Amino acid sequence: MRLATRVCCSLWPRVWPWLLLGLGVLALVLMLPEQGTGIRLTEAARLQTDTQEYQLPDPVVDAGKLGGGWQAVTLPHASPLKWQRQPLHPAAALTQLTWYRLQIPQSGQPVSQFYLFIPCWKSDGTLAIYADGVLAYQSHANLSWNGANQPRWIALPNTSQSGPVHELLIRVQHVRGSAEGLSSVWFGTHEALYPRYARLDFVQTQLGAISSAAFLATGVFAFLIWLTRRSEPIYLLFFLMSAFYFMCSMHSYVGENRLLLSDEWFGWVTVNSTLWMLCTFHLFLAQLHGRFQKGLTRALLVSSAFMGLITVPEMTGPANASAISLLSYLWILLLGVVVCSVGIWNSMKKPSRDGLLLAGWGGLIVLSGFADWLMQSNVIGIENVFLTKHASVGIEFVFWYIMLHRYIEAMHRVENANEILAQRLKAREAELASSHERLRIIEQQETVSKERKRMMQDMHDGLGSSLRMALWSVEKGKGEANVADVLKNCIDDLKLAIDAMEPVQADLLLLLATWRFRLEPRLEATGITLRWEVVVVPPLDWLDPKSALHILRILQEALTNIIKHANATEIHVATAVQGEHVRVSITDNGQGFPQDATQRGGKGLSNQMRRAEAIGAQFQWRSSSAGTCVSLQLPIKKIALTPTIDSPG
Repeated sequence: MRLATRVCCSLWPRVWPWLLLGLGVLALVLMLPEQGTGIRLTEAARLQTDTQEYQLPDPVVDAGKLGGGWQAVTLPHASPLKWQRQPLHPAAALTQLTWYRLQIPQSGQPVSQFYLFIPCWKSDGTLAIYADGVLAYQSHANLSWNGANQPRWIALPNTSQSGPVHELLIRVQHVRGSAEGLSSVWFGTHEALYPRYARLDFVQTQLGAISSAAFLATGVFAFLIWLTRRSEPIYLLFFLMSAFYFMCSMHSYVGENRLLLSDEWFGWVTVNSTLWMLCTFHLFLAQLHGRFQKGLTRALLVSSAFMGLITVPEMTGPANASAISLLSYLWILLLGVVVCSVGIWNSMKKPSRDGLLLAGWGGLIVLSGFADWLMQSNVIGIENVFLTKHASVGIEFVFWYIMLHRYIEAMHRVENANEILAQRLKAREAELASSHERLRIIEQQETVSKERKRMMQDMHDGLGSSLRMALWSVEKGKGEANVADVLKNCIDDLKLAIDAMEPVQADLLLLLATWRFRLEPRLEATGITLRWEVVVVPPLDWLDPKSALHILRILQEALTNIIKHANATEIHVATAVQGEHVRVSITDNGQGFPQDATQRGGKGLSNQMRRAEAIGAQFQWRSSSAGTCVSLQLPIKKIALTPTIDSPG
């Protein structure tokens, strides 16, 4: 991914100028005239009469009965704009009926399917074509936005009764005084005319439709990005730019069939979306060069609101739409000169290469717009190509280049940031590893120190206490049996301390098995039978060496009491799970002991209870003449413990 981004960053600045140059050359090639074998009709007679409202064409027309006043004209022909204010109500529209009469030279070839190719008929209103006086074609579109600037491909009737076509009548009914015009007309077969029509249709119609749809698709993608990155308005502006461009360019490739909107509102959307697009273009430029012109922004917004109000259909009327559109486009072009000039100046001051490129190409579109406006007003030839459509395709590539350039730069910044973060992370990991190693050593030292203190405390409380008692017995002259018994207790306590140091890994059964290994020889020596009924119990996650020693001493104390005082012949050791606890019980069949034994000065039971509390367990006993049962309730999960005992005795 990094390699691909670096390649794009290094190659793209070298590639995009050649890409734009290639697109320009392709556009010029597509606009070059194509040689064909069809018949181009340029000589015609023209007749014009005033009418009111729009009438449907007759099915059959005799050119000789249309009246006199025919004037010879050369196609393409365009009449100048002579605007007359029209009534607001469409039923009272002042219209004109213009006829063009063309004679078709006869080639003597056999009759076949013939076609008409009309590069442009320029007018609002309706179009009808008669072949030898019989209606062969009539338009079915809206009156104003009727796709008049789109090339027409018309198949002439071909029946068993068809003969050679000698005369064409073209009927155009339009608003009185509007800039009406007709291009030259091509007549011929499909093979002779269709390549010429297809290329012009692609250049004039399909190219704009495809490019605007692609621009809108990328705009929608940018809008989705903006929804997740609200702090970057350039993505929203890119979407608005694509949406307004799509709206204002629809008239270039729709209108041949009836629109879903009325003429009035479609014209309102088309004209005003052009000004909205100019406002968005200005704000997009400001994002590039960073110099926000608040005064110009307010002026553009006020102009947009004002034009939106004065072009409302209820205020202008449908018959005045063409003239209002021409005046509105002229005002938009003048604003475009200001916006592009300010954008170029600010981009040079920044400097911003992207802003300069976009503003410069926008200026090229404005110049193309003036040429198209003159052609729309019939000041220059109507068969020329509308330049704005093709220049707009170029600015789409400029927008795509800018967004791609920003994306590549953002990726480059992210990669640099990732590299810096990786270096910082590596350094931080080294620091953490060193710190962890120091903490591990300190923790190990503390663990060893705590374990040493625990062992010293255990030896002092257990083995040390027993040795002191043995020494006291010797000094007092006690019997050898008493001293031997004390020394045995010392050995047992030492064994418990050693067993507690064995790793039991939270396994109570392993601890009990170790205790049983120490227990059986002593019981065999005393003749007491051991009945072992230890079942599987859950692991105790809190069971550490210190807790294990407490458990062993509790059990060992219980065993010692049985051997010394109970006169029992059998000991029963069992485990069971009771809710959230594990129960360890030791039962004998001896003579028992009084229930108030803890109140008579004995320390054994008291020490057992204190040890149980130290590990969060419960120590219970029950004694009768039939024997004694001692139980230890151990929690399965760790709970808050009471302070550990210091001297269990």
